[in-house]
Amino acid sequence: MRNYKILKFTRTILNIFWYLQIVIIALIIVIGFLLYYNIDIIDLNHLKGFNISFKKITFVEPLIYNGDNYVYSLTNGKGRLHITDLDQKFIYLRMLAAMVDSLIYLIIIYFLRRIFKNLTDNNYFITANGMYIRKISLFIILMSFVAQLIQYAADLWIKNTLVFESIIIKNEFNFRFQTILLGLLVYVISIVFLRGVELQKDKDLTI
Repeated sequence: MRNYKILKFTRTILNIFWYLQIVIIALIIVIGFLLYYNIDIIDLNHLKGFNISFKKITFVEPLIYNGDNYVYSLTNGKGRLHITDLDQKFIYLRMLAAMVDSLIYLIIIYFLRRIFKNLTDNNYFITANGMYIRKISLFIILMSFVAQLIQYAADLWIKNTLVFESIIIKNEFNFRFQTILLGLLVYVISIVFLRGVELQKDKDLTI
């Protein structure tokens, strides 16, 4: 009885996450339309900036210390770059990356909801659950690099399009190695689970 309550509670939490993720995707679409059509209902200036990683920023104005001028700079940091009146198409790639990431999360939550529905219906060791686990593992692996690949393309676009005298933009592919390991672990669990289901079926047939 206690396990059933835990399963029901977890299923409820997953349902909440499911609807929240749908809201996030809807917001990304709405913001995309607002940016594209430059709607004046709300101030979109803070949305039109884009995140950058920089190797170095050298400041034009010198640092004055004890009457002497010094050149100073920032290195290896992150910031949000705002350029007034620039048609910043880069942001659409960033929004696409956010959309892809959100869709992958939504799909994973969908399969988790299906698994917990089966569990609350007292269907534990069935092939469907194993297949859901396998699909989750594949989408976890996709989550480790697909959105990052789009982000890399956006950074490359920014780096090759915008030239700054005092800013050196950094372009790196942030590969989530730990996420791939997690995906592979879940994939192995799905193989073991499906094999266990097959053995249980064979055992039932021999009885």
